[in-house]
Amino acid sequence: MATRDLWRLCADWLIRCEILPRDHRVMFPNAEIFDLAQTLRDGVLLCHLLNTLSPGAVDMKDFSQRPQMSQFLCLKNIRTFLQTCKNKFGLRESDLFDSYDLFDVKDFAKVLNTLSKLSKSELALASGIDGFPQDNSSIQVEHDYYNTLEELATGFPPDRLSRVPSPVEDVYRTLEDRACELPDEDIYSAVTTVEEGEQEIYEDLCSLRGRTTRRRKERERDQLEQGFEPKTKREHCLKELIETEKNYVEALQMIKTFFIHPLKNIIPSPNHELIFKHIEGLGNIHTAFQSDLHQAVRRSSAQALGDCFIKYKPQLLLYGDFCSNLPQAQERIDDLCRKNEIIRVAVEECQRKANEGKFRLRDLLSVPVQRVLKYHLLLKELIKQTDKKSPDRTFLEKALEAMQDLSLYVNEVKRDNEQLQLIQEIQDSIVDLQMPEKTSLKDYGRLLKDGELKIKSHEDNRLKTRYIFLFDKVMLMCKSRGETYSYKNALVLAQHRVEEGVPAGRPRSEKWGHVFLLSENKNSVAYNFYAKTEEMKMKWVDAIKMALDNTNPANAREKGHDFIMTTFEEPQTCSECKKLLRGVFYQGYNCHRCKQSVHKECIQKASKRECHISNGPAPELPPRPIDRSSTVYNHRSASVSSAHSRGLPAKPSLGIKVKAVASYTGTPAPPTNKGQALKFEQGDVIDLISNDNVQWWEGRLHGKEGFFLKSYVEEYRRPFQRGPSYLHHDVRPPSPLHNDENQSPIGSPLQRSPRPASSASQKHPYINLANLEGYPWYVGEMSRESAMVKLEHHPSSTYLIRESINPARRGDYALSVKYDNNVKHIRVMRTQEGSFYLADCRFFRSIPELVDYYQKNSLAYSFPELDTVLSIPYNESVRQNAVFHPAPRETPALGYAVASFDYAATATNQISLTKGDRIKIVSKQGEDRGWWKGELRGKIGYFPCAYVDEEEDAADGNSASSPR
Repeated sequence: MATRDLWRLCADWLIRCEILPRDHRVMFPNAEIFDLAQTLRDGVLLCHLLNTLSPGAVDMKDFSQRPQMSQFLCLKNIRTFLQTCKNKFGLRESDLFDSYDLFDVKDFAKVLNTLSKLSKSELALASGIDGFPQDNSSIQVEHDYYNTLEELATGFPPDRLSRVPSPVEDVYRTLEDRACELPDEDIYSAVTTVEEGEQEIYEDLCSLRGRTTRRRKERERDQLEQGFEPKTKREHCLKELIETEKNYVEALQMIKTFFIHPLKNIIPSPNHELIFKHIEGLGNIHTAFQSDLHQAVRRSSAQALGDCFIKYKPQLLLYGDFCSNLPQAQERIDDLCRKNEIIRVAVEECQRKANEGKFRLRDLLSVPVQRVLKYHLLLKELIKQTDKKSPDRTFLEKALEAMQDLSLYVNEVKRDNEQLQLIQEIQDSIVDLQMPEKTSLKDYGRLLKDGELKIKSHEDNRLKTRYIFLFDKVMLMCKSRGETYSYKNALVLAQHRVEEGVPAGRPRSEKWGHVFLLSENKNSVAYNFYAKTEEMKMKWVDAIKMALDNTNPANAREKGHDFIMTTFEEPQTCSECKKLLRGVFYQGYNCHRCKQSVHKECIQKASKRECHISNGPAPELPPRPIDRSSTVYNHRSASVSSAHSRGLPAKPSLGIKVKAVASYTGTPAPPTNKGQALKFEQGDVIDLISNDNVQWWEGRLHGKEGFFLKSYVEEYRRPFQRGPSYLHHDVRPPSPLHNDENQSPIGSPLQRSPRPASSASQKHPYINLANLEGYPWYVGEMSRESAMVKLEHHPSSTYLIRESINPARRGDYALSVKYDNNVKHIRVMRTQEGSFYLADCRFFRSIPELVDYYQKNSLAYSFPELDTVLSIPYNESVRQNAVFHPAPRETPALGYAVASFDYAATATNQISLTKGDRIKIVSKQGEDRGWWKGELRGKIGYFPCAYVDEEEDAADGNSASSPR
């Protein structure tokens, strides 16, 4: 069967298997092949597919159901799918595609062939679902048609505004530019997750809907006898709180009666203690808690009810350790039952007696986690049904705050344990990784990003493909070897700065032509990293900046403090906001001097006060490293004349200037008879002192004199240097020097990253934003990505001034301008005196003065690639080109929420909150883990739902989550 509609037949089959919903975008008339390819790329739905065709074919714990942005996890899921197809469904090795055929969309034809073979396997047909294609003709896939998908494999989701497909677009067009992220979690709506399975067990055991009619009638009779008969919605909320708590206590008692005691002499003691750890302790706590709740409701005392939650919160912290132990307990049960027949029979008999075999013991152990995550939902609903003017709300809101804090803590414990498991899997997969003694990868923080990049060291001109694992403190470079990795190098991020740039001679449109640099702070070594697209490059740059900000956030060393990212062995409360520090490792920051423990977002508040053990004012700190996050590092303020420092007169120059076309770090060194090397970076302008040698010239830069290879420079013709604010600087790779294959040791996990110096805008007050609001070019706070989207459909020379929301440059201003079908970004810098500038050749007293100048003078004078003036202010262009400019695709809102607390993002898929921010809620699918997805200041990301208050009108209109 030769047809280009094979992918549509595959999509139809997946819908018939109930893996995709019937209204999925693959069924839209304008759907394209990549819509299906990207839906399957992370392997999640493929693993669920196997369980649909044959229940239990894949253990839910053997694949990651939320791989997020991890290529490592996506490939693991795909390999789990392929291995199960072979071992369980009988597919031959020749029937299977390679994992990269799907993830990188290198050969989607093979993927379709495998799925067709799977659909017609004996086990799949036994499910009663016909395969595809439904005739018995052989499949002859047009590989050229499907193989071009790889060229779009750099961007998820497919419906980005910048990638709206044209109806007349060539079907053979490349797809590689569309697959650098993973699909939205909304695509998983048709499958059942582990959390949903655990939820069903909780519903059956604890909720009012899960109890039998006889039990409900018994309870109703008891209520009448006790004088509590609910009549209002509020009273029904109280009833649900009391009843579900009593049911939960009975569930804990059931585990104790039917499992803990009968299995005590059958399961060896260490394993028995591990499996049932904390169950009896939780039973005792909740028996007392349920009694106090009941008494408070009988007394109709909202204060007593609220105090009850606050009183028991410290005891409920036991759930943190329970959650940490749960995966190991469940795995131990499975392992014992698999290896020991006597234990398996005994456990099954206990399950039969307890609940007629309806639930397995490993599943019953998840009920406590479900329960502790319900209290804040129950309280929310109770507050909703309480009159806004009632004094009862104050007590209930305090209880809600306490339970939201507990919920977020427990959810982050769960998430951290998943992260620790992932980190251990990564460490195990790097076969030749040798860690320092008593150290593991988890000591270097959380995994922020992983994936393939091409790398070129400035000491070695060879371009190499490396698989990168980026942690908070370390970047690991590995070579992929199938399912394992070989360790090649490690960079301690504390010792490096990240820079953006485009290498000369490598066009931006070329594959792997989007480069950023990591340079050692001592300028001894630098690396070029090449990504497939500009978007992929920026995600890596943002992740590295986030890592540096996590390990050494702003204000960490103010007022004598020294806050260091720390792992706390016991639950800790933030010294500033009094909320729990979240998770189980690197939960927060500790000042080793005054011993304060704080959240990342609370450092700024804590650092406003003197460290209480410091004697008087904080000692003056040594100079911070210059901010090297912008493209060009300006040495002017950093150098002192080496000749003058020795009391020697400066040598006369030839009156000739040359410009560096590559960075020179002193290697190779000048001949011994020449003297010391003159180190410089690409773009520096050097005064020539001597050029009479055929290889080595002498020059002066920033007062320093020395020798360098003449091949590293060219004649300088322009009268001005580029300023340090241009974000698309050209960097030409240097000549080959040394091989970087030698492995370097990983640095100490306790090493701090140097904090970049505060930007000029942090040293001076911000311009009053009200002064800029009336200008047609000012748009307020906006991310770089949002500016690109807003400008891309406007005429050339359209521009805007925005306030950056990048955590490393928040509050600084930037110019974004459309030119030559691209959007360029230039940082607006400030001098010590408060003047504004783009390049260090002209300075302005205000931003309007700066804009006015470049409306009349071309940017090319300082930035040759930008031969344009600022012609069309963005807001005017919007009004003038209303028909031409397509309306942005609006992200639908589920409602709005207002931030009650500050929150500092610790990953690039999160958004930071400031108290009072109004966030558009776009998804609540992560609510079971304590997170919502929202949009704020043009960026979409996750934020803790416990840190916001949903606007009640919006919540009512959008069916906000209620206790389940």
